[in-house]
Amino acid sequence: MILHTKHSIKNGNLKQSGIEPPDNWKDLQQVRRVTKELAGKECSKIINNGITVDGKNYSLNDHDQTELLGQMSAIQQGAAGVPYHADGELCRIYPAAEFIVVANAAMAHIFYHRTYCNHLNAWIKRATLKQLNEISYGVQLPDDLAESMSIILNAGGSA
Repeated sequence: MILHTKHSIKNGNLKQSGIEPPDNWKDLQQVRRVTKELAGKECSKIINNGITVDGKNYSLNDHDQTELLGQMSAIQQGAAGVPYHADGELCRIYPAAEFIVVANAAMAHIFYHRTYCNHLNAWIKRATLKQLNEISYGVQLPDDLAESMSIILNAGGSA
């Protein structure tokens, strides 16, 4: 019979995701580090998975983001269209107006998740050990952080 400690399965899952588990699950700093790494990985995963515009998915890994910014720059400099493609589709020329819709959706998606992750990290930094066990990517932020995030999103035009 195999007996598992309280954290052995969690430790295995962390190692599989490339995160070194804490040596001591009662050490506040170690658990903070792991919680922050998990939040960062989930944020990156969600951003990289991209957006859906008009039924088509557009991944947003680092290369995609760089390409998106480059093509947006070409449009801002007067290009009538730019080459781009949705996931799994052949590259084609996107008219400027169509590309701007994709680019704006992508930037709003990235802005939202990076802002949320930043606020989540602020919560992690001040959280107690008990609170850390309840924090994961996607949970509702405490009121003060939710208000701060709302202000930033409104100022950035992404609310």
